[in-house]
Parts: sequence; C-alpha cells; structure tokens
Amino acid sequence: MAAESIHAPGFVMAAEQHPFHELFFLFRGSLRVYTGPMKEAVYLTESSVFPVGARTRHRMEDQSGAVLLILAFSHGFIESNPTRASLWKMLVERGSKGVRPGLIERERIERSFRTIFAEQQGQRPGHELLVGAEADSILVSLVRLPDHSSERNSHVRVQDVLRSLEESFFDDWDIETAARRAHLSRRRFSQIFRELAGMSFIDKRNELRLDYAAARIADGTSTIVSASFSSGFGDLAHFYRLFARRFGCSPGKWEKRHREELRSGEARRGR
Repeated sequence: MAAESIHAPGFVMAAEQHPFHELFFLFRGSLRVYTGPMKEAVYLTESSVFPVGARTRHRMEDQSGAVLLILAFSHGFIESNPTRASLWKMLVERGSKGVRPGLIERERIERSFRTIFAEQQGQRPGHELLVGAEADSILVSLVRLPDHSSERNSHVRVQDVLRSLEESFFDDWDIETAARRAHLSRRRFSQIFRELAGMSFIDKRNELRLDYAAARIADGTSTIVSASFSSGFGDLAHFYRLFARRFGCSPGKWEKRHREELRSGEARRGR
C-alpha cells in the first residue's frame, strides 16, 4: 500500500511503531528521523529513502515542509518470497543513514510510485499484481545502488558541489541548498567543504563573486552596479563592504586605479 504525507514546516511526529514495514521516500523538503533508542537523528534531504522495519519505534521532525511518499509492506508480503525478504533485510541494514538514489534511479522510483497510486485508485483487474511488481522494482533499484554513505563518496559529492559553485556562483546559492545537493547535513557538508576548499562555503562563494566583479570593473566592461548584480550580489551596500575587505579599497577607487592604468598603458603604446 502506498500513501502520501504532506508536512507543514515545523511538524513534529510523535514516536510510533507499526506491525508493518515502511519505506519512506522524501519527495520534497528535509527532515530528521529518529529510530530505536531515539538518541541520534538521521538528517534526510530531498530524494532520500529511509526504511523502517516492522515494530521499530520512529519519529520525525520536519525541517522545511516535507512531502513523503510511503510504501507499507505487510510481514506476509515480505516473507512470501525469499528473494524479496533478502532484499528488504539488505535495505534495512544499509539504510540506517538513509539511501540516496541518483537522478535516473529517482525518476524510476517516482514512476513506480505514480503507477502504484494509479492502480490503487483504479482498482482494475490485476492491480494487486502490478502494485506488487512495482514495489519489488523499487526494492531492487535501491539495493543495487552504490553505497553513497561512504566517506569517499561524501567527498566526491561535495567536490561536485564546489565545481558547480565555481560555474554558477552568481546563482542564488546558500549553505542549505549546497548541503541538500550533496545529500549531507549542513554541519557535515561544511566540514568537508572546508577540507576541500580551505575556507567556508560562504567565504568561497563570496570570493568567486568578488573576483568576477573586480575583473569586470577593472577591464571596463561593467559599471560597479552592473558588476555587483551580475556577480550575484543583491545588496549593493553589502557588496561594497565585502569588496573593500577583500581588495583594500572601495569599488570606486578600484575602478579609478585601473582606468588610470589603462590610460597609461595606451599612452605608452601610442609613443
């Protein structure tokens, strides 16, 4: 059986346990999940999958208005097929920190959920078989995923985010967006990012923006306002403060200095 759960921001679920197995697919948003002793939370970001075995106590704390798609498996359904039972056991063992499918796998899982919802609603002949087949397909897809929870892959994902930041620093980047893209908690993402970049995420973003703006002002291709806007700054006063801190002078003095250097160079070439 499949169901949808839409949370309001700040939603906190009381601890529950059920006689059936559950597979949570975080379609939108982010949340924290506590299981068993409830002492340590698992931080889940968009597209994460989290299995919860039957009679396992669990609760959730919403971080940003989450949308969950849920598959509920009866004990009988899981145990009726040895391969299925083995797949579920493998998924529960490796999914204690959440499983994070890539784009292709995510799209496949979403299609399966859509099919299951449609078949449940339509109740056409054979819908039980089709729902079961789609549920099996989801289990197989998840178990076959590479282990993205390893330290190496965490660093690879953060490196991918750093590369994207360098290519699109002018976009609306913030630490929450970056951490979600890396499928990591904000704290863990920040730790790995500093190891790779030698500075914090915000400092790196600002450095890329300021260097770009400074180059545009220096070569005369942009006004100060245009350079500030095109590099990603929405607040001109904030841009002025950061620029002065990085380059030791205001954007106006920077512009004047480089304009004079350009004129001096042109004069020397004209002799």
